[in-house]
Amino acid sequence: MKKAVAMYMICGALLSGCSEVDDNKTVKVEETKNQELVLLMPENTSGSVKYRIDTFQKHAKQFETENPGVRIKIEKLPSQNFQKDLKARLNEGKQTDLIFSPFYPLLAEEGMFADLLPFFKADRMTTDDLYESLTKMATTKGKLNGIPMSPAPLAVYYNKEWFDKAGIQYPSGDWTWEQYFDISIKLKSANAVEGKEIFGSTIPFESTFLETLVQSSGTSLLSPDNSKVSGYLDSRPVSDAIALLGHQMNTNNAIKIVDSMGNPTLYEMWGGNAGMTVSLYGMYSFLEQNKATAGKTAVAPLPRLETGKKVNGVSIQTLSVPAISKQKELAWKFMKGVILNSDSAFHKDWSRQELLTSKSAIQKLGQASDPVIKVFLEELNYAFMLASYRNPALPSLLTKKNIGNILNTPSSAAVQTALTEAAYTIDQQLALAKQQQK
Repeated sequence: MKKAVAMYMICGALLSGCSEVDDNKTVKVEETKNQELVLLMPENTSGSVKYRIDTFQKHAKQFETENPGVRIKIEKLPSQNFQKDLKARLNEGKQTDLIFSPFYPLLAEEGMFADLLPFFKADRMTTDDLYESLTKMATTKGKLNGIPMSPAPLAVYYNKEWFDKAGIQYPSGDWTWEQYFDISIKLKSANAVEGKEIFGSTIPFESTFLETLVQSSGTSLLSPDNSKVSGYLDSRPVSDAIALLGHQMNTNNAIKIVDSMGNPTLYEMWGGNAGMTVSLYGMYSFLEQNKATAGKTAVAPLPRLETGKKVNGVSIQTLSVPAISKQKELAWKFMKGVILNSDSAFHKDWSRQELLTSKSAIQKLGQASDPVIKVFLEELNYAFMLASYRNPALPSLLTKKNIGNILNTPSSAAVQTALTEAAYTIDQQLALAKQQQK
C-alpha cells in the first residue's frame, strides 16, 4: 500500500464584471499577466502537514509554468487556531484566493466561501466524479463551499495472526458491532499470555466513534440548531448503544477503552495487547512500519449496530475559494486543472499519503486494487457530517474523562439517567463556549 499518514446565477460578488453565466459559454479567466493567487494552508510540525504543503507547492509551480504571468503564493497559519485566524483574515479583507483546510460549516453558513456550483455549470461540468456523500457534507444551503479532499473514514484494523490462532474468519463485508464484541471475546481467549493483560480489541471512547456508533441507530448527539445535546445525547437509542458497549467492557473484559484513535490504538496493537481496533485512515503505514505488526495487519469495514444502518463519521478537508477573492475565475482554473482533472499528476503525489476523492483518478491509478485502500474507499459511501463540524466545542466535552464513567453504569435506564445529567453540564459548557466566541 502507498504510504499513508494519519475532500445558476452569479452576481458580481462571485464573478466580477458579470451578472450571470451564459450556459453556452465557459467561464473566462481574467487576463493572467502578472497575477498572484494566494493559497492559505494550516501549518504545524506534523510530517503529513508538511507533505501537503510541499505537494501543493510543487503543483503550484507547475501551474505557473503552464500559465505565464501567474504566481501562486502559499501562505500559512498555525493549525491550532486556524479557524479563528482564518475568519479574522477574511473579515479584514486580506488577499486570500484559495483555502485548503478542514471544512468549517459555521464559516460556510456565514457566507465566507464562494459557491462553486456555478463554475461547474458554466464549464459544463458536474460533481459526479466526486463522492456524493462528501460533496453533500461540503454543501451548505445549496451552495458547494469547497472541493472535498483528504477524507479520513473509520475502519477496523486487525492482526491476522490473532484471528488465525483463534480459528476465526477474517471480518469483511457487512458485519455488526455485536459481532465485533463477540469476536473480541474469542480473540482474548485464544491469544492469552501468562502474566500479561490481553484484550481482544480496543475502542476509542471519543466523539467521532461515539457519534458513528449512535448514528447507526439513526440518532444524532446534537440538536438540529447545533446548540445542545440534551434530548439527543440522553435519548434512548444513545443510552442503549453506550450500555451495550459498557456491558461488553465490564462483563467479559475483552475490550479496552482508550482515549483516542491515534497513538493509544497504535500502542495497544504494537504491544501485542489487543488484536483489533477502530481507527482512522492513515494508521496502516504505522502498523506496517513496526516489527511487531508488520505484515500481520489487515483492514475490515466499519461495523453497524445489529438493528441499525451502516454509517461512517468521515472527516474531510476542502479546497475553497473565499467570497472576498477578486480572482475567483483564476482560482477556479487552478482547481479545475490541478484538483478536478483526473489526469493531473497531483493525484499521484497526493495519494502517497492521502485518500483521493476523484473516482476517475482513483480508477486510473488503480487504487481500488489495493485491498486496504479499497475498504476505505467503500466506506466513503456511508459518510455523514459529524456533530463536531456543526459545533466545534463538542469534541472536547464528549471525552472519556467527562462521560467515560457512564460505561460502568449497570443498565440502559441508569445510563440514560447519567447521560441526562451529563447533557445538562455539557449544554452549559456549550453555551459558555458560544458566548466566548462573540
